[in-house]
This record gives sequence, C-alpha cells and structure tokens, in this order.
Amino acid sequence: MNTAVQTVRTEATGGIHDAGRTASHKISVRELNFFYGKSQALHNITLDIPEREVMAFIGPSGCGKSTFLRTLNRMNDTIPGARVEGSVVIDGQDIYASGTDVVSLRRKVGMVFQKSNPFPKSIFENVAYGVRINHMAANNADLNDRVEKALKNAALWDEVKDRLKSSAFGLSGGQQQRLCIARALAVEPEVVLMDEPASALDPIATQKIEELIVELKKDYTIVIVTHNMQQAARVSDRTSFFLLGKLIESNPTRKMFTSPDQKITEDYITGRFG
Repeated sequence: MNTAVQTVRTEATGGIHDAGRTASHKISVRELNFFYGKSQALHNITLDIPEREVMAFIGPSGCGKSTFLRTLNRMNDTIPGARVEGSVVIDGQDIYASGTDVVSLRRKVGMVFQKSNPFPKSIFENVAYGVRINHMAANNADLNDRVEKALKNAALWDEVKDRLKSSAFGLSGGQQQRLCIARALAVEPEVVLMDEPASALDPIATQKIEELIVELKKDYTIVIVTHNMQQAARVSDRTSFFLLGKLIESNPTRKMFTSPDQKITEDYITGRFG
C-alpha cells in the first residue's frame, strides 16, 4: 500500500524490546516524533496504554492530542509530507514496521470521530458495511447476528430495532454517534480510539456516550481525546496531559485530578490557562 507518511525506525532505551515493561500493556509508544513536513507536531512521546482501560488525552487546542491519537492506527498516513520517528507497539508488533497490513491494523484499532459520520445508507447497512467488506459473515443470518450484537454493544439496539431499514440520517445526533460506534465495533476491534466523541452532543446524549465508554472497557481498550475535564474524570482510568506537542505527564486519573506531578498540569486542570 502506498502511503504519504514516512517512517524512521529508532531503538529507544527501555523501548520495544523491554518485554517486562510492555507485557501488561496493550499499546507501548517509545520516543515518538511526528512531523507535518518540516513542522514538528509531536516531540519524543513515550507512553504505555494498559489493556481494557480507558485512557483520556487532555490539553488545550492544538497541543497534539488528536495527532497522537491518529498515530495509533496510522490515520495520518494519507497526509502529504507526514513523517514518523519512533515506535508504536500493539500486542508486541510495531505498527510502523515495514510490511504492516494497515487495513488489518485499522480493523483491530477502530476510530470514532468528533463529528458523527454515518454513511448515506440504512441503519442496518451502516453497521453491516465493515462486516461485508471484510468478509466476516458466513451467511445472512450471521450478518444479522453481528449487526444486532454491535448495536447492542453500542446501547442502540432497543432504539432502532424496529427501523433498521430506515436512513441513518433520521437518527438524532447522539444516536448517530452511537451508530458510528456500533459500526466500529462490528468488525471486532480490540482498541477503540475516540476523538472528542461527545463534543457536539447535548448533555443527555453525552451522558449516554460516557456510560457506554465505561461499559465498553470490559471488552475493549479505549483511548479518548476530550477537552472536557469533568468527562475525563468521569470515564477514564488514566489521563495523559499534552502541551505544545509534548506529553507532560500521564497518571491514574484520580491522582491527575487531585495531586498531579507537574505544576503546569495543575494550572491547566484548575483553569489557569487553556
């Protein structure tokens, strides 16, 4: 597959070969640098993301949160002039290694975007789409079961089961976002990346998304970008604070919001800037 991104391999101290350090983690990032052409957007990011937990990325606009999130399933590959240094290891495999099957990677590491983006299809076909193109269903009955399971996992089944043939555009904003989550879950990922999934939603829809995130971590590793400090505190197990393309600190969420290691983290969390 031809992609615009270039990858430079590095061997970081305590990096991808340190099995003891990475064994309990789903994702291990070591000395990651990311460039848009000559402009460096991420600086020397090293971070471990535990399996079946929720990791929240916080920080002011333009700090690199979403850019970093997109490095975790190579969504930045299509950007002309993009370049990556360092390593991102998922289940022991460096996703930037030569020969990586990017299609399989994005099936394993799904993505839910800030703005819901249902296809101009029925509710059923939105969820079935990825199952069909990946040839995952043995027959129509299996396809139906997979769609139902995904909609149930996204806490949407009871609301749409009687109108599966209706257009997805007839759903409310919050329902459309849960439909997009169902679409991501239908191809059986292990990691789900969420880029501010509730930022455009009303409080009730936001609460449903947050409750869903907490429920999903029983089966998935979740990484969420959010500007909402309260949301990060409510849904995440660990929180990472980014500023100016650098990871300032990453800690258990309770510690991050009560006694962060860095004064600048405290200043951001308490609203002194950002």
